[in-house]
Amino acid sequence: MARAPLYAVAALFATTLLVQSAGAVAKGEERVLVVLATSGPRPYTVANVEQTVRQASSFISTASFGQTRLRVDVTPWLSAFNGNPGCGGTTNRSLAAVVAPAKVAADQAGYDVSRYDDVVYAVADSHCGFHGATWGNEVMLTRQPTLQLIVHELGHTFGLGHAQSAACLGPSRACGRFDETGDPFSPMGSGELDFSAYEKTVLGWIRPQPHVSEPKRYVLAPPTSRSSLAQALIVDVEDGSWWIEYRAQPFRGLLFRFVDEVRAMRPFAAPAVLVTNPTKAKRPWIVRGESYRLPGSFKVTLTKATTTQAEIRFR
Repeated sequence: MARAPLYAVAALFATTLLVQSAGAVAKGEERVLVVLATSGPRPYTVANVEQTVRQASSFISTASFGQTRLRVDVTPWLSAFNGNPGCGGTTNRSLAAVVAPAKVAADQAGYDVSRYDDVVYAVADSHCGFHGATWGNEVMLTRQPTLQLIVHELGHTFGLGHAQSAACLGPSRACGRFDETGDPFSPMGSGELDFSAYEKTVLGWIRPQPHVSEPKRYVLAPPTSRSSLAQALIVDVEDGSWWIEYRAQPFRGLLFRFVDEVRAMRPFAAPAVLVTNPTKAKRPWIVRGESYRLPGSFKVTLTKATTTQAEIRFR
């Protein structure tokens, strides 16, 4: 699947996006090559990586309801560097230069990187202040590939931005600490559960969701399974939109995310900011009987919550 150039850096789970469009629809077969490149050390096995990419393939297939399928090849360990390859700078060119020897080594081993939609360079013995960097359809990993790291970086190649968080949001934007990758319910944050309804809509995995404005009752289904019901409610405001989503596992409650167009860094999709303290209960969701109020805008009450759907009152 052809996509526009993207650049993102994942730094110790506190990640930074550098600008280079919103995310593209991600459907069909996605060919991925994982290049294991080293100057000598082999800190993990090829089998470890193959197991991880199988998990990532299953994760993407489940999250997309079978609409996106990863076809992954993993190289053996390739001798690509004479020493520590370094970390590059903050541009596509500098990172491309770091992995250039690994690309040559892959070609010499019979792997034509141009035949793949995405290429992941896992660099051994790298001492960088970030875990992963993505530019265009290429990824550099400086740590052993994990499920969360692989899915997170592939999400960037698909065009997704980070899943952020703040204790509360309002006219002054964030209240308290703002976390660039603080959403624990999305792999684009720090989670391993599933993508959000907003992210699945961006990727074309679920249909466009309804925009609401009139006071009434609505029924929502979780975005974690196929449904003919709405899987998010969108409330438009001056500088973005609120996405209200229901999750039935591992809790039953509503999540509130603000898609902040002002913070968009094209061509990545605008980031979604999860409200981590919507009530005084000190948890990032509201349960049945609770309400979330945005002063001067709307109030949402969760009136019914089952394993398959929720009923909410919007005012």
